[in-house]
Amino acid sequence: MSEAATQAPPLVAGRTPEAVVAPASLDELRELVAERDGRTLVPVAGGTRLSLGNAPREPFALVDVRGALAGEVEHEPADLTAVAPAGVTLGELDAQLAASGQRLPLDPPHAEDATLGGVLAVGTGGPLRTRHGLPRDFVLGMTVLRADGELVKAGGRVVKNVTGYDLMRLWCGSLGTIGIVTSVAVRVLPRVETVDLCFEVGSLGEGQALAERLLRADLRPEWLDLTGGDGGWQGVVRLVEGAVPKATEIAGADFVPGNDDAYLAARDLGFGDAEALTLRASCATSAIASTAAALEALAPSRMLVRPLAREVRATWEGDAVPEADAVAGAVGRLRAGLAEGGGALIAERIPDALRGTLDTWGRTANPTRMAAVKAAFDPDGRLNAGRFVGGI
Repeated sequence: MSEAATQAPPLVAGRTPEAVVAPASLDELRELVAERDGRTLVPVAGGTRLSLGNAPREPFALVDVRGALAGEVEHEPADLTAVAPAGVTLGELDAQLAASGQRLPLDPPHAEDATLGGVLAVGTGGPLRTRHGLPRDFVLGMTVLRADGELVKAGGRVVKNVTGYDLMRLWCGSLGTIGIVTSVAVRVLPRVETVDLCFEVGSLGEGQALAERLLRADLRPEWLDLTGGDGGWQGVVRLVEGAVPKATEIAGADFVPGNDDAYLAARDLGFGDAEALTLRASCATSAIASTAAALEALAPSRMLVRPLAREVRATWEGDAVPEADAVAGAVGRLRAGLAEGGGALIAERIPDALRGTLDTWGRTANPTRMAAVKAAFDPDGRLNAGRFVGGI
């Protein structure tokens, strides 16, 4: 095992690790995790989401798992399944699946560099979640390294697998706090020919209504985003090629051809600037308008609404980032209102000036239960201690 030599190790939620370690194999990673040296370990591979969450408990070491979690992808095109090491990037996996005309429709920010294990640990998707849901929805089975250095498995390699507890749902989205994903079995889909279309609407409400018409017509867009604010709203929709004539007929809007620029801008919004503030709210459809209005009151650089995914995102860049007290007060009020309807608001990126003032996660419905899960799976705080909800 090597101590990675670097003059400027990457920050984790604004905090500098005391060391960067690079185990060369899974066995070395298991030995490292099983040690009890008083440090918490922060696994990293693609490094695309190190700014997410609270700062880790100190002392902590950054663990580069790319060498330990490398390997070959086992793809079964006839079964529409694949088993992949957690260290494979989505870009690498997509290239292999594309050779058989298939895909895994996961598109988090900077998807080409994000690893499969990291994407599942974070648990959030991108524009394609409009139709395809969250990363966990494609998982058939997982192998996970526990905090005591033992490997455990759940699920299997086939689509019809309902035996036992669904531990994959627990691991996905846990930010690596209760285990390190080492390999994953996923279901994949055939690639389809699609068309991106841009349109303008007079208001957010008009954009929501258009999205609803497309959904009720069973056109099921691959993604549909609305961006804008007081100056007007624009939309982009991706449809299966054969659905375009019907969509044009029922939409009530003038479509013009789009391109990948709009898609990439929506996917990576707020993740190109280390000092950007990005808030993401999940809410009921009926609360989208009020949630967007509350965020607009803080004058964001860009607003983005995914009406069919019930998601509202706002980003402030550079000098546009509001004062700490204004952000904290507005976020607190919005979180309280969203919680009443089962919604939530997460600060996906927080500039250094706001860390300590703005909590990443906010309150949860069952903080005691989440703390109990952490205590059961990682009682010594070996993995990512402090980064997740409530500082667990």
